[in-house]
Amino acid sequence: MKVKLIEPISRKLLVLGRAYLGVLGAHMEHLDMNRFYYALTVICFYDGELTQKALAEKLGKDKSIIVTVIDTLTEKGFVYREVNPADRRQHLLRVTEKAKKAVPQIIEAFELMNSSAAHDISDHDMEIFESVLHKMKNNLSQFSIKQTNTTLSNN
Repeated sequence: MKVKLIEPISRKLLVLGRAYLGVLGAHMEHLDMNRFYYALTVICFYDGELTQKALAEKLGKDKSIIVTVIDTLTEKGFVYREVNPADRRQHLLRVTEKAKKAVPQIIEAFELMNSSAAHDISDHDMEIFESVLHKMKNNLSQFSIKQTNTTLSNN
């Protein structure tokens, strides 16, 4: 029997993501960090207002992954934790001077990468692309909920 070969959409997105991050990483070599660029820009944007939990929610990541992100950014000298004066059990995320200098460069690289990736693609097509991504995400989250409910009711 011959197997039908179907490339998952996720693989196509991963290939695109790897290409994007590879070129971005080459542009950012001088910053002494090889990942977590977007997380750093989010922390900088909300400087002193986000807890680890809030950052996890904003990025849609598991809290344990966020600990690794923050630990790495701290080790590299971009971020530090500060006790929340309103709730001493929490730590707010703050950026260092090093991060304040790096983030504009990261944003500039994002703008360059985004415009390069979208070269010869109309604004209308980019809006469609964004819309399709959003719809797919919603479809999958609804599918996941339906599947979970169906699995539970069958057991």
